Amino acid sequence: MAPTRQERKESLTKMREQQILDAALKVFSAKGFAEATTTEIAQEAGVAEGTIYNYYQSKRDLLVSVVKTFVITESFLGIFENAGELEFPALLTTVLNNRMDFIGESGKNRLLLLMSEILRDPELKMIYDRQVIKPIMTRMEKYFETKSAKGEFRPLQTGVVTRALGGMVLGLLLITLLEGESSPLQSVPRQSLVAEMVQLITEGVQPH
Repeated sequence: MAPTRQERKESLTKMREQQILDAALKVFSAKGFAEATTTEIAQEAGVAEGTIYNYYQSKRDLLVSVVKTFVITESFLGIFENAGELEFPALLTTVLNNRMDFIGESGKNRLLLLMSEILRDPELKMIYDRQVIKPIMTRMEKYFETKSAKGEFRPLQTGVVTRALGGMVLGLLLITLLEGESSPLQSVPRQSLVAEMVQLITEGVQPH
């Protein structure tokens, strides 16, 4: 069956939005948020500048959408949609593998530099917190609350635990990127690296 007019319109809308996001990623990564302009992004995307504002309210909103799309990916968010079905070690393994896949993808490393723009700009920080951080933290907190209620975990301060774990994973990624090829992590097979991290988080460093 041929697609309907509405389906064609929706497909075109999604394609156009992806064009803008891809172009914004390239321009922001090359020039930084402050120096990049929506004119340049539109030229890179092959659309009129006004088209960008049909999808995004401002350049700040566009940056947050770029980060959500290319850093906090749908596959990453999907992990937490079905987190309740997973045992904690399996959840950690899935999260770590997803994030290691992310930093291994060509071109994505540059995007982490844009996070500094968010930290410097109060309005950007507020948008990012509302659209990215809070949804992820809420899903993680719900997971720990559910597991604690079932007696699978001790009583937890879930707001502290989720952020501590998030910081540990983010710290591992940042150190890997900063050290580059000289990092000892580069010589550790992925499976061993993830297994060591999971054991560290679940069992600590004390001998059995």
